[in-house]
Amino acid sequence: MTEIDVWWPQLNREIRSWVINNIFSPLAPYTLSEIERLGGPSAGDDFWKRESDGGRYLPAEARQWIIRHPDHDELSRPQKPDPRAAYFKRSWPRR
Repeated sequence: MTEIDVWWPQLNREIRSWVINNIFSPLAPYTLSEIERLGGPSAGDDFWKRESDGGRYLPAEARQWIIRHPDHDELSRPQKPDPRAAYFKRSWPRR
């Protein structure tokens, strides 16, 4: 098993942001596959905390490491809304 400090910085920024903002949620299969691709533990590894719902969760040590990591504050801030999103909230234009 590779340490979190090796694969965490290589993860896509959006994935890291999601993990930080949903730190107590199960990880998606895509996220697990990306972590494994970058040299992290596989989905079946003992690193992951498993719950009765079948999900893979970050263990307490990994959550604490992420919270102490320098990019935690930056990625946990609310993202600026995309100004184009208001267009789609109104629904598609009717012709």
